[in-house]
Amino acid sequence: MKKPYILINSALTLDGKISTKKRKKIKISSKEDFIRVKKLRKRFDGILVGIGTVLADDPKLNVENTLRIVLDSRGRIPLDSNLLEDELPVLVAITEKAPLSRVKRIEEKAEVIKFKGSKVDLKNLLKKLREKGIKKLLVEGGGTVNWSFLKNRYADEVCVYISNLIFGGKDAPTFVDGEGVKEKQDAIELKLKNVEKLGEGLLLFWELPHPKGL
Repeated sequence: MKKPYILINSALTLDGKISTKKRKKIKISSKEDFIRVKKLRKRFDGILVGIGTVLADDPKLNVENTLRIVLDSRGRIPLDSNLLEDELPVLVAITEKAPLSRVKRIEEKAEVIKFKGSKVDLKNLLKKLREKGIKKLLVEGGGTVNWSFLKNRYADEVCVYISNLIFGGKDAPTFVDGEGVKEKQDAIELKLKNVEKLGEGLLLFWELPHPKGL
């Protein structure tokens, strides 16, 4: 499959949480990691987030010459969100579940790609992004988006900043959610490439082996 090179980047607590049980915007990264991520984004042609991240954090992701991509099957992106309020390019991937009137409003502010069914066809989307010239894609998703990229082996690398915080809570979102695997032999196995101490946390780089055909 012809797709962009994909890096999943995330910051999480020592117990694997990406937010508290309130699921609000919260700073987990250290000052040093924020600087790293700002530089990292400039190296990519596209930055992808899920609608959950947009609704919780309202990110700007305002990097010149970089396409912002939102996975938004039902067209829920707020029309006054930061992503739709500047002049930088945005692509919103939706499905037939999004109301037509809503789609038309979004099209006034962003490029829209519509997919059949109730879920965005990630494989097809990645193919379209590659055809649009996106060679390197940074994924800054929540647990559901991260799971989609990992279970399908679409990601090439994973970079996580492990902070010195512990949130706890069974309802707090984790780095990877989704349906998960039932048996250990079905687990997604990664290869550790590098570990760095950054501030009071650790920065881990992992490589994801691909099955044949990807």
